[in-house]
Amino acid sequence: MANLTRLRELGKLLNIQTVAWKKYELEEKYISNLDFLQFIFERELEIRRQNAIRRNRKNSNLPKIELDKADLLEGILYQVNNLEKCEWVEKSQNLLLVGKSSTNKTATAIHLANTALDKGYKVMYLTIDELFIILNRKDDLAKAKLTHARLTAADVIVIDDFLYLDLGRDALELLYKTLMALTSSASIVFIANREPLEWVESANDKYTMKLLISRVVATCEKVLT
Repeated sequence: MANLTRLRELGKLLNIQTVAWKKYELEEKYISNLDFLQFIFERELEIRRQNAIRRNRKNSNLPKIELDKADLLEGILYQVNNLEKCEWVEKSQNLLLVGKSSTNKTATAIHLANTALDKGYKVMYLTIDELFIILNRKDDLAKAKLTHARLTAADVIVIDDFLYLDLGRDALELLYKTLMALTSSASIVFIANREPLEWVESANDKYTMKLLISRVVATCEKVLT
């Protein structure tokens, strides 16, 4: 067996935490060098995976909201349980959670986002108002620039209060272009208190709104809370 002091020195140089800082236990007292090396690598990968999850959770901006599944109707519970598999993230599919206030929309979305985080995906949460601040200030505000970088790197983006107010033409066009760019590499979870049909009825620019719905929202899996 290799000298443990030298092994830890090498671990520090290579930034292999299992060797450098962690205590490890082996089920067998004597194992081959290859088995020992595999043990070190597998333990190291798990440590780095957990560190990445903690880092991604810290950067996600997710509110600390717990979902009580006992509050969900049977049909919605079945849907949520299926969505926990995160196949929709693998397929870059979007979700639309629609319902009135106090119907667990945000709690359900946060629950699914946390599930995605636990599986190693990068997540970003923000309200529609925060999104526009980031888009308008990313070139002159350091914090907005950093958040925008995390937004474009995310696998799952949760947008709360989506289109709760009608937007002017310029804002709607900016939103459309942004969503088209984001959906090319991420799954977006829209949280709304109005159905898409109502967005069109009240929109000042109905053409752009219909385009946004047909290109971004029409393919969403809808969760009616």
